[in-house]
Amino acid sequence: MSSPPTEPGPPTPADSPLRLGDVMSSPFYGNLMAPEVEPGDPAYGFDLPLLDGAGRVRLEDFAGERPVALVFGSYT
Repeated sequence: MSSPPTEPGPPTPADSPLRLGDVMSSPFYGNLMAPEVEPGDPAYGFDLPLLDGAGRVRLEDFAGERPVALVFGSYT
């Protein structure tokens, strides 16, 4: 398991219109991170390459067959 960085990352460029604090504290930008869905809403479709590059996987391929879970994150 890796340790958290001991030093902060690179600074925001001086010509950037937004700083990280602006984005994280803004309800407008915060809402962009998580779609608003309700129970029973249809899932957003996806079409992704298989890890071995030998095909693709699509949500529609599993319709009515079994649950599908997408997990996005960093495991480093």
